[in-house]
Amino acid sequence: MMKKTVLLLGLCLLLTGCITVKGLLAPGAAPLKEHVVLGEGRAKILVVDISGILVMDRLGPDFFSKRDPVLSRMREELDLARKDKNIIGLLLRIDSSGGSVTASDILYHEISRFGRERQLPIVALVLDKALSGGYYVALAADEIIVHPTSVVGGVGVVALKFNLAGLLEKWGIADDSVKSGEYKDFWSPLRASSPEEAALMQGITDRLHQRFIDLVAARRGIKDCTLKQVAKGTLFDAKPAQALRLVDSLGYFDEAVERVSQLAGVEKARVIIYRRPGARAGSIYAASNPVLHTMMRLEGIAEEMTGPSFRYQVAP
Repeated sequence: MMKKTVLLLGLCLLLTGCITVKGLLAPGAAPLKEHVVLGEGRAKILVVDISGILVMDRLGPDFFSKRDPVLSRMREELDLARKDKNIIGLLLRIDSSGGSVTASDILYHEISRFGRERQLPIVALVLDKALSGGYYVALAADEIIVHPTSVVGGVGVVALKFNLAGLLEKWGIADDSVKSGEYKDFWSPLRASSPEEAALMQGITDRLHQRFIDLVAARRGIKDCTLKQVAKGTLFDAKPAQALRLVDSLGYFDEAVERVSQLAGVEKARVIIYRRPGARAGSIYAASNPVLHTMMRLEGIAEEMTGPSFRYQVAP
């Protein structure tokens, strides 16, 4: 019983922000530096990494890694790239199961805006997965290339809720909250949802889902019959995804680089990435710290437990 009480107290403190977990703290962010991965020539192809859970700027670089959350890092990289006239194309390296609806939408918006402003080609290369919000971001690309073993799709929205009422009752804990209005504790995990709450959440979820579907239709030119299949949230491996026109082709990193070069009309180019001093930059496959990804997933679950949250994400 004591262990359960301590565990519950720790969870409550963590979720309410009374305690913060930090460790292996990184120093203040240093300016991004260009690293050449391969190739030669004056022209440059910038690789932007879109990986892990897509969230707003909430964890920051203080947790276990020198790398920033994907949204703030991506914007900083694009701002730097805007100043480099030698960059002739963008290669999005995507490996994500999605995340926040708003974070996914902002990533799509920023990448699309960069492509319009610079009038250069954008190609997305999917590694392991581009699911839900990860696929939403990939739609910003002119073409989507997937590995033969990649999985894409998950077009949909989820608003998770953990009803802890039974668990708290078992532990002898009662909710004595005071509220100013009927919906002030909307979507509270401490009780079951009312039919009105469920209907309201369903309406918002349906509208956000339709926004996703409309974007797939516009960017991929998919007809209604295929859209119905895609809109179920189904996952597709590489060849079925290509047959449904969710992606353009199957290939690897070399083919993706070659395709960017072809679309840009150049014969040779350097492939570059931006990294902060001390960060891994050995190759295109050098991703951010997996511990950070784990913390971001835990944060996402905690967010679902404490209030309404809409996510273009495969449910954890």
